[in-house]
Amino acid sequence: MTDQPLEVRAEPDDIDAAWMTDALERAGVARGAAVTEVHVQGYIGTGQTGRNARLALTWDDPADRPATVVGKFASADPNARLAAFTNGTYENEWAFYHHLAHTLHIRTPECHAALYDHDEPSFVLIMEDIAGSRQGDQFAGLTLDQAALTIEQAVGMHAPRWGDPTLADFAPHRPKGDEAAMMLGMVYQMMVEPFLDRLGPGLDADVIDLVRALGPLAPGWAAGNDTPRTVVHLDYRPDNFMFGVEEGAPPLVVVDWQTVNHGFAMWDIAYLIGGAFEPADRAKAERDLIDDYLARMRTAGVDYPADTAWTDYRLGSVWGVVMSVIATILAAETERGNDMLTVMAQRHGRHAIDLQALDLLG
Repeated sequence: MTDQPLEVRAEPDDIDAAWMTDALERAGVARGAAVTEVHVQGYIGTGQTGRNARLALTWDDPADRPATVVGKFASADPNARLAAFTNGTYENEWAFYHHLAHTLHIRTPECHAALYDHDEPSFVLIMEDIAGSRQGDQFAGLTLDQAALTIEQAVGMHAPRWGDPTLADFAPHRPKGDEAAMMLGMVYQMMVEPFLDRLGPGLDADVIDLVRALGPLAPGWAAGNDTPRTVVHLDYRPDNFMFGVEEGAPPLVVVDWQTVNHGFAMWDIAYLIGGAFEPADRAKAERDLIDDYLARMRTAGVDYPADTAWTDYRLGSVWGVVMSVIATILAAETERGNDMLTVMAQRHGRHAIDLQALDLLG
C-alpha cells in the first residue's frame, strides 16, 4: 500500500487482486494478508440505477477475513448512467459514507472503500457482504414484524441529526431550499406524461387523475413546512432492506444510499408504509406504526407532536407518487422495474388519495 489515492475501478472485471488487497488493507480488513484472486460471482438485485456485484475473494491467509464483498458500480445502461452522474446520485452515496454514516445509529453495510472521480466521472463502493440476510421484496411488501424493525432503524437515522442546521451543507453538488423545491416540481411536471404513457395502463383512473393534479402543486409541496429537517433516505422501501434470516445476522441492514438527503422525516415513513402494504392492510397498520415511531423518537430525545406528525405523514404520502414518476423515467427500463414501479405508483397514489393529501396543498 502507498500513500497515493486509490484508483477508481469502475467495472467489476477491473477489480484485481492487487487493487482489492490495497483497498482492504487501507480499510483495516486485510491486516497484512493478501488477496490472491477476485472472482465476480454474480449480481444482486436488478441494477436499474447501480450494479451490485458479489466478489469472491481468495486470500493467502483467509482466517477472519471476508470470503466475499459487494462492489457497487454505475449502471450498465448508458442513459441511466449519464442521468445518475449528472444529477449527483452516485456522488451522493459516496458522500454519505464519507460524511454521514458514522454520525447515525442506523445499521448500514460496512463500507471498506468509497471512491469517486469527479473528472471521469466514475465511482465504486466496496462493502461488506451481509451474510445470512435476505433482501426484502417490494411486491410482497412487509410483515408487521418487519415493518417494526424498519421503524426502529428509521429512528436511528432521523433522531441523531434532527434539526441539525449543518446538514444543509451536505451534498453541495445538489440544489437547496427553494431552488431544490422548484427544480423537483419542474422535473416532476416534465415527466408526468412520459410516465403515464409507459405505466398509465396499469393504474386506476383516480390515481392517474392524482398524478396529473399534483403537477402544478409539486413545487409548493416540495418546499415543505416548518417541521425540522433531518437525514432522510428517500427510497426507504423493502427492496433496500436486508433482513437477517440466519443466526448471527443483524435483524435489518438498510442499503442503497444514493438518494440520501436533508429533508422531512415523514417522507421516509409515509413512503415506507404506503409502499409496503396493500391499501386495506396499510390503513389498519399505519396509526400504530406512527405511534411506535413517535414513541421511539421521544426516547431518542426528539419531541415530535403527534398532530404535526400526522399532517406531515399525509403530506409525505405524496413523495411516493413523485418518486415513482421520476424513477420510471430516470432508471434503466426493465420488465421487473416497470412492474415494480406500477405497483409502487398504484399503492402510493391510493395512499395520497385516502389521506386527502392534495387537500393540504390548497
